[in-house]
Amino acid sequence: MEPTIFERIINREIPATIEYEDHEIIAIRDVAPIAPVHILIISKRVIPSVNALSAEDSALVGRIQLVARDLAKKYSIDKSGYRIVTNCNDDAGQTVSHLHFHLLGGSPLGRMSTQDGPTRFGIVKESVILLLCAIGLATGFNAMNSKSITWVKKEYERVVASPGDLDKYITDTQPTTPLDTAAERVSKPIVPTVITENTKPPTTPVFVAEPGVVREITYAQFKQLLASSPYYLIDARGADKYALGHIGKATNFYGGEIQSRIPELLASAPRDRVILIYCDGGECELSHHVADVLKQFQYGPIFIFTGGWAEWEKNR
Repeated sequence: MEPTIFERIINREIPATIEYEDHEIIAIRDVAPIAPVHILIISKRVIPSVNALSAEDSALVGRIQLVARDLAKKYSIDKSGYRIVTNCNDDAGQTVSHLHFHLLGGSPLGRMSTQDGPTRFGIVKESVILLLCAIGLATGFNAMNSKSITWVKKEYERVVASPGDLDKYITDTQPTTPLDTAAERVSKPIVPTVITENTKPPTTPVFVAEPGVVREITYAQFKQLLASSPYYLIDARGADKYALGHIGKATNFYGGEIQSRIPELLASAPRDRVILIYCDGGECELSHHVADVLKQFQYGPIFIFTGGWAEWEKNR
């Protein structure tokens, strides 16, 4: 069985911001927080979920609650209030089969139910009111905004790659098929090259890790990297578009649901390759969603092909 993402963090295979650790428990910062304070408190022993707990685990679960209490004090949310919650199986939203608890706080989290036990109608009514309020606020904000945005969305830093950013990954080695995967290029037999006094031996691309570096590249730069650098290619579009056509042997990780696929992404993406990502083109939000997750786990360099599938189809 493949180790869970938490096992890989415990074994120091994947970096994480550790807030607490002892022989039984580790607590880490959530990479996609839903509250100002969002810490995962994890059993080091692999227990799939609450359903798998036994009477012998009562001391462990009790200690997890005490660790949560102490972390709440550390981050000064013990007085204002906090929530400790664990999910169990698909309907509850559990994405990692390894027992863990979420410590949430730092802002009002809202009630999970009313004191009198609301009826289904009451819950629906309250939800509709909240939704209408949210729409009203969004509409008002949009009307007052000079740029007239449609929805408030996360803004990513967009840095365009310079030729120097790519030089170390682009070499004058013998040509390789642009759409070969990195593994296929490594496995290909080496063709001897005759060296004379007037020729220089071809250089071999050496991977230089640049954790957290994300750059946007043009079609020409994308083609150069495909032709001469060891790379891992990601298609950030939806599965339906990917099925209709994609670049080479790109792996499909839809940017709109990347948070739920973090374990799969980290298990698939190598750390000793340039990461190339594309989507439909334009602002490349889907590509940036995927790049942002990889950036938080210290992958890099990451290059986003802004022309995307649209420009690739136009030029091929």
